[in-house]
Amino acid sequence: MAFDTLQVGHIEVLALIDGDQDLGSPIAEAYPGIPVERLMAHRDLEPGIYGPDGSNRLRVRAWLVRHPAGALLVDTGIGQSGAPGVEWFGVPGMLLEALRETGTAPNAIDTVLLTHVHDDHIGGTVAFDDHQVPTPAFPNARYVLQAADREWQRELARTDEEDRVIDSLLLRPLEAAGVLDVIEGDQRLAEGLEAHLAPGHTPGHQVVRIHSEDRRAIISADAFNHPLQVGHPDWPSGSDDVPADAAMTRRALLAEALSHPGTTIAPTHFTDSFGHIRSGADGVAVWTVS
Repeated sequence: MAFDTLQVGHIEVLALIDGDQDLGSPIAEAYPGIPVERLMAHRDLEPGIYGPDGSNRLRVRAWLVRHPAGALLVDTGIGQSGAPGVEWFGVPGMLLEALRETGTAPNAIDTVLLTHVHDDHIGGTVAFDDHQVPTPAFPNARYVLQAADREWQRELARTDEEDRVIDSLLLRPLEAAGVLDVIEGDQRLAEGLEAHLAPGHTPGHQVVRIHSEDRRAIISADAFNHPLQVGHPDWPSGSDDVPADAAMTRRALLAEALSHPGTTIAPTHFTDSFGHIRSGADGVAVWTVS
């Protein structure tokens, strides 16, 4: 299994493909705030986002971050059989297989950063035994989640069955094992690594800032789900919880990237694992992989 790699000073970032599926539904349903003609005009530029006839193709990544003090995993993908996201995604995630290809055992991960509580990002937090009992999938890791997302998911679980399953299968086992670290706001994870609160997609959505030897990168998770949002940060994703806050987060990340030329952006769902944000000739920001 091939994986893309980025070197940020002393820190190595590996983009691991957990899943890549055509969901069958029109992509316009995933981005109701983006003009349909603009969405369709972008098909040839982003083949990893579109299926046949303009359907929504979902590429799911997790990120292995190797740094001098240890190994950080950012998100855990769809998860294995028994995880709630497998039902709508269609197949189990491939994260554990991808980690094996990198030579990384689950017990080598010391920190798992959960960018947010959507089940294509936290499905692999647990492993299921023969009796479908969930236990932490990375036995030596602390799991880091923003308090706003933990509370939001707990509230959703009170009224929605799908969210109740997400809560009971993917988060409560971490709490029961005493390995869930609920944080508030920005927090240093290790030298050169910082969790940064970036709300809107969910209340506690967070990204990871990486800075080493004058090089910078941002694992942007779902702050941007389509490259058109780089030039049009006010165009929401259908899954944004508070679109106005998500737009504010996108604008802040755009300003940060443009103020530090050369910053690499690592989005979860784009065709390419890594790219850059640059100011175009008309002053509108553009996504580029060059």
